[in-house]
Amino acid sequence: MHKVTIKIATIVVATSLLYACGGNEEVIIEEEVITEEEVTMEESDDMTYILPSPLQIAELFKSAGLTYIGDLTNSIDKVDNYNSKYDQKLNYGVYASNMAYCIMNNQTQESINYLATLKKLSEKLWMTDVMGSMGLTERLEANVGNEDSLTYIMADLQMQMDDYLDENGMGYTGSIIFAGAWIETMYIAAKVNEAEANPKLISRLSEQAVVLESLVASIKQNDDDNEFAELIVDLEGINKHFDGFDSDSDEDFTLSSEAVKSLSDDLTTLRTKIVGE
Repeated sequence: MHKVTIKIATIVVATSLLYACGGNEEVIIEEEVITEEEVTMEESDDMTYILPSPLQIAELFKSAGLTYIGDLTNSIDKVDNYNSKYDQKLNYGVYASNMAYCIMNNQTQESINYLATLKKLSEKLWMTDVMGSMGLTERLEANVGNEDSLTYIMADLQMQMDDYLDENGMGYTGSIIFAGAWIETMYIAAKVNEAEANPKLISRLSEQAVVLESLVASIKQNDDDNEFAELIVDLEGINKHFDGFDSDSDEDFTLSSEAVKSLSDDLTTLRTKIVGE
């Protein structure tokens, strides 16, 4: 057992949820503050790895200037191509990332389309109950143009899914879903940066080194049957781009322009492997 100290850039959101008199309209008041904290953990074989949600990752990148490019997201028409549980879990994460990206950029109709796609995948993954009682489509449609409310709805969905997986002994599934979401968000951020180089986006891409370490460790911890060996190899390949990262260093780690380009190329290759051509 040994101790590991990591720096995590997080978004702290103070939220007040109000309901208009005589109706059910949601009004969200939020204040967003980006903070950096150091977390020291004792690493052991039974350690629990806490991963952020796709929404939190999207928020971090948006705060760094992630703009909307519509054709970057995965087509909803591909959903019926994902037949294995492995592909369904990864692409549930991909579509969750796409939905978060659309919500962050006020693309409400696209968000609703991705929600319908997530419902279809949830049925294949036996997670129908997560969506069944939340009235998500109606809530999205009722809050068209209200980014804060849409963000709250996405956070609610994530919370419900996490609870469902834990209660049904499927917690390990969350790591695979998050892997799909993380890869998709990193791919989108890298492509947006290619379109117009942004030092803040590069900084956020660099910071994901610590998230990737936890993600790989979490998947390894739950892979008793070597079901995810290929994914682990692929993620460790991406992790090589962060070889200069030192979790114990006080120096900020930032990828060079050449490293960002190489990372983007490998993310594109891995993302294509997951979503298909």
